[in-house]
Amino acid sequence: MRLVILPQAFRNMLPILLTQVIVLFQDTSLVYVISATDFVGAAAKVAQRDSRLVEMYLFVAAVYFVLCYALSSLVRRLQQRVAVIR
Repeated sequence: MRLVILPQAFRNMLPILLTQVIVLFQDTSLVYVISATDFVGAAAKVAQRDSRLVEMYLFVAAVYFVLCYALSSLVRRLQQRVAVIR
């Protein structure tokens, strides 16, 4: 099982699991709606304190974009690397 079944299962599961990680990361921004402090909430507090709303929200958007793009590129590369020709 360790040498035959698990490598096949891992090859099929890994891209889907990494895609779920990306979706979960994007969903954490929804926590801000219920007033829990997260990255967006902390940025909003700093923006209100310094009166720089646009700059902070642009920074948050850039960080989210960079992280999501990097993770999706990793998933794409991983899918190509472990792809099985059927």
